[in-house]
Amino acid sequence: MNPFSRIINIVVFWSLLGVIALAVFPYGSVDAWWETTFECSVFLLTAVWIVGAIFARDWQIRRVSVLLPMIATTAYAFVQAIQWPPAWLNKSATQHMLSIDHYQTYITARKSLALTLFLGLLLAHTSTLLRFRWVVRAVIGIGLVSALLGILRQFLQLPDSEGFLLPLLFYGTGYGQFISPNAFAYLMELTLGLLAGVALGGGVRKNRVLIYLAIIAIVFAALVLSNSRGGLLGFACESVFMLFVALSWYAERRLARGGEPNQWLTFFRASKLVRFAVIAIVLITLSVGVLWIGGDRLANKLADQTVSNQDNSDGATRQEIWRASWKLFKNSPWTGTGFGAYFLGIPQFETSSGRIKLEQAHNDYLDLAASGGLIGLAAGAWFIAVILWQAKRSFAVRNTYQRAAALGAATGILGVGVHSFVDFGLQLTGIAIVFGASVVILAADVPMEAARSRHRNGGPRRSHDPSSSSPAGPRALTGRNTHRDL
Repeated sequence: MNPFSRIINIVVFWSLLGVIALAVFPYGSVDAWWETTFECSVFLLTAVWIVGAIFARDWQIRRVSVLLPMIATTAYAFVQAIQWPPAWLNKSATQHMLSIDHYQTYITARKSLALTLFLGLLLAHTSTLLRFRWVVRAVIGIGLVSALLGILRQFLQLPDSEGFLLPLLFYGTGYGQFISPNAFAYLMELTLGLLAGVALGGGVRKNRVLIYLAIIAIVFAALVLSNSRGGLLGFACESVFMLFVALSWYAERRLARGGEPNQWLTFFRASKLVRFAVIAIVLITLSVGVLWIGGDRLANKLADQTVSNQDNSDGATRQEIWRASWKLFKNSPWTGTGFGAYFLGIPQFETSSGRIKLEQAHNDYLDLAASGGLIGLAAGAWFIAVILWQAKRSFAVRNTYQRAAALGAATGILGVGVHSFVDFGLQLTGIAIVFGASVVILAADVPMEAARSRHRNGGPRRSHDPSSSSPAGPRALTGRNTHRDL
């Protein structure tokens, strides 16, 4: 790679990390100006990357399998916004369109394109273990700063204040830098999962575990103080998953070091009964949590504070919104009403009094079904399948730190997936970007660097070791000869 292309590569990578912070802190980029800033930044970085690729003559795109579902979804969103036949072809013909609103669907398709390009650029530029570590640090750092901001705001903001650092952060509204506490909980789930994975998955030295535990305590406190029940539901499922995998990996590391086999750990690691029990606990927790949260009235959260708690005429519980969304899906099951047009299609099916404007289904999966139909659901299922496949591959890599970070990213993604049954945080640009960074941590194509670094430092090349031929060999479990500290 020539010096000019190398400089462009470095600039794009660090700019992408800056874009993550830029999108998260101003309310999670819910304002049109901040969303436009994000999109323009990504499009500009894409143009810079193209220039660098032309000079370097390197058009390599990493982990295409992760990008394909998002590319398909973006293409379908643009197809929904196409008017057919076009006016220039036959002005007198009646035009047809899959979406009920061309403009809203086009705006959503453009946002989906920006998110896809962001994910592709970050995957392409996370090409070394050092950069991989910096992506992990960026997500943890943003989550920690947000948690501290939320705690400080809760205890320092005065009732008569006009905002806290940001003008729209009124007293008693939202949490942290977010207008909604549920959006804040999404960020905490991703951060907690990543922290726990790195700390408990063997990715740090023992003398640094306490530092991670202290950060976990701060982030967890912020999650609890945000009073998001969906966030606590996601965290509960994260905890079960993390406990099972971390204990299983711990048992493998003990056996790999030649230690005395513990009967309980051996049973825990190998028993199918334990695996089924863990799955059952997650499903039961999810089911009970959805029923618990589903009956919550949203009127006091979405409407003005003067609305009476005893007023039952709004029809604004999650269960009622979900029923209306299901009717909207059945009205157009194949193609949906159009991405971004949910709020225009739902009024004919909702049973509320009309004082509350429904803009989301409060369930990302139902929202996807109503907006994209079965085609959109198929793309979503495709993306989930790819994530599961990448998680299985990443859990078998030799580098201990990368394995631990992948475990943390998978845990955070699980928490977000559970939380999305009762909320819509992934529709916020800031949350979607951090989620994309977690996907990069889970699926990054990072080459092994330890052997090359030893050779550069004058160390002998290690001859072929039978244990290294398998990704899950003892050397992968002990983490020897790898950089484990953050």
